[in-house]
Amino acid sequence: MGLFNRTKPRDTSALHAALTRGTYADFEKVYDPAWVNYEYEHDTLLSLALTNDDSPSRVAIANRLLDDGADVRRAMLLHRFLARNAHDFVAEAPLLKRLLDAGADVNEVDAKVGTPLETLAAKFKFSDVTLTPFYDVLLARPDLDLLQPGLDGRTVLTNLRKWSAKRGELVIRAEQTLTDRGIPVPPPAQ
Repeated sequence: MGLFNRTKPRDTSALHAALTRGTYADFEKVYDPAWVNYEYEHDTLLSLALTNDDSPSRVAIANRLLDDGADVRRAMLLHRFLARNAHDFVAEAPLLKRLLDAGADVNEVDAKVGTPLETLAAKFKFSDVTLTPFYDVLLARPDLDLLQPGLDGRTVLTNLRKWSAKRGELVIRAEQTLTDRGIPVPPPAQ
């Protein structure tokens, strides 16, 4: 009769806590696959999982939600994920690729932080070398548009160049990506 087929979690606060601060085991105790695309006011289960404080839990929970069919086109997932202050970049790069392969928009612009690549590049606490596993995934995307307007209406490449003192390697790689695609590299603004 559908009595036990809930479309909404009974205890949304326990689920929220498991997604953002819990382990995979904590998550399994309170999760039902029928809720995979349940939405909080501004979040989805997947967007919350991508903010989990613990990298291994973040990866495990997010992969489970993706296995269950989570929609990657809601709640600016890539921005939420890339804006984290703690990452295991090598372990999380396959998750980033999976999100993109599932349809997350590599060019989506958030008015406050720009595109996903700009969001990542603005994490100055990390060096270009440290960010390389994520750069590899993002720059390999054939749909990545480095010349589209991003943060503050400037092109993504312009913003990366603005940060070249800390993002020199990324600027070189971005310009090479354009060259490899046969796209003329615009000269730096004066």
